[in-house]
Amino acid sequence: MSPSDRTPILKEVKVTRLEPSRRRQTVMLLACAYLHFTSLGFTSVLGVAYVELLRHFQCNRSEAAVVQSIFSGLVNIGGIIFSRVVTKHGIGIPVMIASLIGSASMFFSTFSVNIYMVISLVGVVCGLSMSINYLSGFVAVGWTFFSSRRAALSFLTMATAVGQTFLPNVADALISEYSWTGLFIISAGIMLNGIPCGLVLHLSKTYFYKGQPSTSSDAKVCQFQSKLDVAFILLAILCTIYSGTAAVESWFIVDLSVLRGFSRQAGTLLLSLVGAFGLGGRLIGTIILKLYPNIRIAVPMTVAFMGLGAAHMVVILFTNYYGMMVGVVMRGLSIGLVMASIQPIQLELRGLEAFPQTVALCNVLTGCGLALCGYIWGSIADWTGGYELPFYIATGFAVLDAITVAIIRCLQ
Repeated sequence: MSPSDRTPILKEVKVTRLEPSRRRQTVMLLACAYLHFTSLGFTSVLGVAYVELLRHFQCNRSEAAVVQSIFSGLVNIGGIIFSRVVTKHGIGIPVMIASLIGSASMFFSTFSVNIYMVISLVGVVCGLSMSINYLSGFVAVGWTFFSSRRAALSFLTMATAVGQTFLPNVADALISEYSWTGLFIISAGIMLNGIPCGLVLHLSKTYFYKGQPSTSSDAKVCQFQSKLDVAFILLAILCTIYSGTAAVESWFIVDLSVLRGFSRQAGTLLLSLVGAFGLGGRLIGTIILKLYPNIRIAVPMTVAFMGLGAAHMVVILFTNYYGMMVGVVMRGLSIGLVMASIQPIQLELRGLEAFPQTVALCNVLTGCGLALCGYIWGSIADWTGGYELPFYIATGFAVLDAITVAIIRCLQ
């Protein structure tokens, strides 16, 4: 494909737009980061609470795993439901309402008498509420930043890693002091702080630039007329596959540690390392996009997926604690780089005009993978009495993911 045939990563626009100051951009970016911190970043809290829910409700692993898998899934899936509202009617007010509802559902879940009430309130209601915040963070950054949009989107994903780094240890300490109910009450208060973030975005709406209005087919998310369209289809399939298969450490590393004779605190440390080095992977991705703005992000993504497959194998094959630690470090760096690349590659393939719909669609597919795989892996663990088979399957899918991204690069 000649350079003239390629779709530019960022289309030139010849319209007047109100440019926000650097200070305002920073405040908006931090507000969006907090929304991600309390949405997808919160899944690590549920990973620690998983062990306590098993003990308190005396339920199967497949049932307890549904709480975090449904929450993670709906945080992604819910975006497609609310994308039109966010696109047409703004971001701030929906974020404030969602933060209030998510906080209330988390609080009332502490009165649950069985695991199904926790699934309904935390998994479903809170997950859907946080999906608005998760989508709004991406959309607000996409509409605000221009020259460094891909780097800003990559930076935004660091908030999830920050949550996965610090929240597991905080959650473990709160469980030890107040039990899982105290943890959920405090979590409700943390989610409630999304309201001032929504207010910041609402007051900054005059700085949003949504791209050139268009009624032509060029603004559609799904087209099937070029190699880039085929590449986007492959990316959509990738979003469905990698999400649930790559999450085995985040969901089960604490319980796996307990099964291998280590304490819950030791497992929690490993979970926090996943987040810490995930932050490092996201930072690497952000630096790459900042220093090399014209790079095709599929190249480092391919390397990252190969590293992810190797990480799964190390965690499950090395049963000593330090071997597991090496595996989770590899996993964190790899998945961090992957997560830093997803939205930028969506922008490459579909452009700014269709960006909110593109993010929502890919998030839906990601959520479907998360929601489905959590129950499947938990059922396999109940059936086999361990997590070896889920980790082996995850390794195979990581290799398949790497091949898929390499094909996407060839089609660009």
